[in-house]
Amino acid sequence: MNKLIKTSGDINLMNRSVIVTFIAIVVLGGGIYLYYNSQKGTNESQQVGKHGGTATGGHQPAAQGQRSYEPEVTSNTTNIKPNQSIKFSYKIKNDKGEILKNYEIAHEKIMHFIVVRKDLQNFHHLHPEFNQTTGEFTVVIAFPTDGPYRLFPDFTPMEDNPQKLPVTVYHDINVGDMSKYKAKPVVPDTKTKKTVGDYQIIFNFPAEIMMRNELNYSLSIEMNAQPITNLENYLGALGHSVILKEGSLDFIHTHAEEINASRGPEINFSTSFPEEGAYKIFTQFQHEGKIQTVDYAVKVN
Repeated sequence: MNKLIKTSGDINLMNRSVIVTFIAIVVLGGGIYLYYNSQKGTNESQQVGKHGGTATGGHQPAAQGQRSYEPEVTSNTTNIKPNQSIKFSYKIKNDKGEILKNYEIAHEKIMHFIVVRKDLQNFHHLHPEFNQTTGEFTVVIAFPTDGPYRLFPDFTPMEDNPQKLPVTVYHDINVGDMSKYKAKPVVPDTKTKKTVGDYQIIFNFPAEIMMRNELNYSLSIEMNAQPITNLENYLGALGHSVILKEGSLDFIHTHAEEINASRGPEINFSTSFPEEGAYKIFTQFQHEGKIQTVDYAVKVN
């Protein structure tokens, strides 16, 4: 399943077009789950729209299915210190002010929660606890450094959503002493191999990446220089890539194409980029019961 969300500006996709007012796009197909979530200078909630096509961005929540949604933060988000675990709590409200309490299971969870520092130096993929009686989600977070962070709740409403379309909203918070925060630029990687613990990850990208063109890329996973052939499913796929654009935080989430065929060492992905610029790709895979995260930065022309 592919999902696209935009908070400002226009996104033009070359395939599967339908216009959706004030937000986003979902593209279903090929066992791939993909979305673009563009968050540009606004703290309003955003969510996906109908199948495929062209979308216009805006600063107000837009309809998804028959409803629109926004987060209602219920915990104290002031005076948060780095490296201090806090409980972050929130509810999801629709455009009628009702608290959403019924969710579809998507990729083995009813709620996915992505946390990034705004210069893309930190990344976390979490799954909050849920109190269905109150509709409140709670997740424990420890922010590693001072600075601004963006939190992305991602979910699929069960009610007023016959097509089972996913939704993404977001909330911004500041952590620690903001005067200590110095944003780091996203510098495209030039080497194709990275090491994470005992793992070596070889990235295979084309020489040039063009915006709005379909991109097929892959990762090959080794341990101690030996190919791994027993990768495990993580949330229903062999791998997940969350791709974020420098500055605007355009958000793309794509899952590995083949779930049950191969167990590695290669994991294949497919995606496209709505705009030119620098992007950082955070990829997660699971081996021997442990989730590994590796990042790779690319330039899109």
